[in-house]
Amino acid sequence: MKLSDPLTQVIVVGIICFCCPGMFNALQGTGSYGLEAGDSDVGNHASTALACVFAVSSLFAGALFNIFGHRLLLIVGGLTYCLYVGSFLAYHFISSIAFVVVASCLLGIGAGWLWCAQGAVMMGYPEEGDKGKYFAIFWAIFNCGGVIGNIIPLILQWNDQERNGASTPAYATYMVIMVIGALLSLLLLPTSKVFRKDGTNVARVRYSSPTSELISVFKLFLDWRMLCLIPMFFTSNWVYTYQFNAVNAFNFTLRSRAMNSMFYWLAQIFASVAYGQFLDKREWSRTKRARYGLFLLTALLGATWTGGFIFQRTFGPRSDNTYFDVKKGVYTKNPADFHHIDLVLNTKEFIGPFFLYLAYGVTDAMYQGFSYWLMGALTNDTNQAARFAGFYKFVQNLGGVLAPVVQTSILGNGPSDGYNAMHSQTRGMGEFFICVALVGLGVLGAVPVAFRAVQDHTVEEADDIIELGDKQEFYDKN
Repeated sequence: MKLSDPLTQVIVVGIICFCCPGMFNALQGTGSYGLEAGDSDVGNHASTALACVFAVSSLFAGALFNIFGHRLLLIVGGLTYCLYVGSFLAYHFISSIAFVVVASCLLGIGAGWLWCAQGAVMMGYPEEGDKGKYFAIFWAIFNCGGVIGNIIPLILQWNDQERNGASTPAYATYMVIMVIGALLSLLLLPTSKVFRKDGTNVARVRYSSPTSELISVFKLFLDWRMLCLIPMFFTSNWVYTYQFNAVNAFNFTLRSRAMNSMFYWLAQIFASVAYGQFLDKREWSRTKRARYGLFLLTALLGATWTGGFIFQRTFGPRSDNTYFDVKKGVYTKNPADFHHIDLVLNTKEFIGPFFLYLAYGVTDAMYQGFSYWLMGALTNDTNQAARFAGFYKFVQNLGGVLAPVVQTSILGNGPSDGYNAMHSQTRGMGEFFICVALVGLGVLGAVPVAFRAVQDHTVEEADDIIELGDKQEFYDKN
């Protein structure tokens, strides 16, 4: 396989994401970014700061991609992941939430760049019949990071039942892998040197001015297809706060959290491969695949969140059972309101929630996979794919901003210390039903796009081509 082959380039991007956001997911998936369960507020503050800046950065990242190219965005973005993990390691020693928040903001900038470049490559490089295949390959490689990343705390802290947070060697290992991933961006070729099987270049139009790029980005807010997909984009990161914190961090020991997280990402690998093949099934037209894919996604989402409802009924904060934290000097949620499940000591109790968490991983891969597949079905142009990816991440991270707010409110599973903890309502069921409602809206919003916008052959917008002189030119500035 040649380095100039689009699939090879997608694999390289997958390895970069395996090392950077993949390790980030491993740490995030254990709940509260490896901090003690009592420090969940720190993780929520970090998530909010990260998501706010991530959203803004993503909106303009498509313009930066089309001006500077993907390699610069990937290498700088990858290095900000390392700084972010370093801030949590530092928190164990100096308890500086300010450092964590600053690092979160810097990661928000870098992650916006990295994910825009990733989305542009993954959606713009494949031929029309291989969109699902390319997503599946990328998603499988990327989520191996979450799987392997969770082996680190499992090995290092398996017998350390006293500790409820990640250790210094675990954080250090994550940071080393992230630096390696960022440097792997040097293996990527300029888009002018990447060719599909039919000999065509993956870049359709490469020249763009900052002004024209900003205009193109803001035009997406007038595109009915993007407007319909806003609920799906918005929800895709929202549910992470509930799944990683309310379900995993609050109810399991550290080694059980790591085990859950490892299989969560492992489930995503198998789900992405199977669902990608389903969405590329040659026997059906692309319009049929869009509709059947949405039907299958809806059915599995319904079954999974039904199981989630059953489990949510067994835990959640109670206002009449608050706990006075002597160290903080305030009332906070009582650990007794949640499970303390250990995969070894409480094996029977562990099995049901474990498979629920597995199902959350499956449906997340399908939900995000269908989002990418729909966007990929709307364009074959790498430039436009970059704008779509930026828009997607912008909306997605708005959900990431607001989800921790709900979780720390009186309706959430992790009410903030003081008033919210003392006046918590619904035992966390309010947060759960908000997640379900948003997932449902996401599916409904995708219906008109899947049924009306997806065609058997993509026809690009005429204004996506920039006229230079008296002829159209196709070249790359990278």
